[in-house]
Amino acid sequence: MTAPGPADDRPRLLMVMPYRQFVSKAQAEGFWVGALWDPRLETPEYLADVRARADLYAEADFGDPELLRRTLRTMAREHGATLVYHLGREETMVTAYEAAEDLHAELNPSEAIRRLADKAVMRDLLARHGLSPVAFEAVPTRREVPDAVERIGRPAVVKPTALAGSRGVFLWREARDAAEWTAVVDRYGYDGPFLVEEYLRGPEYSVETLSRDGGHQVVGITEKLLGPPPLFVEVGHVHPAPLPEDRVRAVEDLVTEFLTACGYLFGPAHTEVIWTARGPRVVESQARLGGDRIPRLVELATGLDIERAIFAALADRPAAPAAARATTATAIVRFFTFPPGRVDDVRGVEEAASLPYVDELTLRPGPGDTVPAVLDSKSRHGHVIVHGASPEEARARCAEVLAAIEVVIDNTVVRADGRTGPLGTPV
Repeated sequence: MTAPGPADDRPRLLMVMPYRQFVSKAQAEGFWVGALWDPRLETPEYLADVRARADLYAEADFGDPELLRRTLRTMAREHGATLVYHLGREETMVTAYEAAEDLHAELNPSEAIRRLADKAVMRDLLARHGLSPVAFEAVPTRREVPDAVERIGRPAVVKPTALAGSRGVFLWREARDAAEWTAVVDRYGYDGPFLVEEYLRGPEYSVETLSRDGGHQVVGITEKLLGPPPLFVEVGHVHPAPLPEDRVRAVEDLVTEFLTACGYLFGPAHTEVIWTARGPRVVESQARLGGDRIPRLVELATGLDIERAIFAALADRPAAPAAARATTATAIVRFFTFPPGRVDDVRGVEEAASLPYVDELTLRPGPGDTVPAVLDSKSRHGHVIVHGASPEEARARCAEVLAAIEVVIDNTVVRADGRTGPLGTPV
């Protein structure tokens, strides 16, 4: 455990798995920040950066709930932390909030976090409140899933309720899909529990909110670009979503009513919604910021730094947006998903990254690497973020970048937009 510096009078905030920018932005709003991480969840280089930024740094095995609770209680008492906060992965959120309640340092009731983190509990809550009706069944182990699929009716979506990041989500369309689904859950060594739901058809959106004293402000709605079934791994996002005003209001009303029913009081929430023929339906929600660089899209499009706004609100200050970029109205992230194989060459990355409207560009596979298959959000091959003054300009710029990046895989040229051709011929 890294010792803090000289005593000071800053309010003391103890955070579970805070990403490095959270540490810096909380400190910028006047907080002393203690950071607790499981070293298995990030690289040593990343955690060294967190350690260097934090006023206090410690590590623990998050797979042991009692150890996590005990470590949080010890850190909070020894260093005078008055708030305990978790904005990372949802698997350990409930445990962290239970420890915070023991210390009277919580920002939300642990039961509110459970209603958001546990997909089956969330569905029960929605059903009890008559919100977003969806046919579903919770089953404890994989053995019960095939029968539940038959009862719900194919096609059905099967979700591992204890996994996150699209891991193991599967569209079960035919009886013969049992073998493929079994292979998917085997990859994660997962046996249950599961949620089996009716397949909701329609465009999907991410709704970002900030809550304070039980009131919920919708920061923005982002359009999700989904990959093909049965895994539906996201291939991109567009912010703001191109939605008519009446649909915007309907989505906002559903999400804020849902968060109120959960008893959620403070912080960001990331809620996924599908617009069906029967109106909006909640897919799932988490007590954290959206992933996939959505906070950066919001900042590019609106000027609001959501991450810093959390800590401004925690410090009881208004979360006013920074000076918005006058020429930016739409921001897009697209993820690279190349076919599996050996990389012979990579072209166009440096040129694309230098374009003035490209905000970020990363491509992980390089010459000599083997490209893995994309099975979930963690296995995608990189991303690019572009912005434009209108949706049309942003989409055109994104298409230009995707067409400019080429990866030669097993003697075949593959562009980031998916077009392919033999080596030595124009794609």
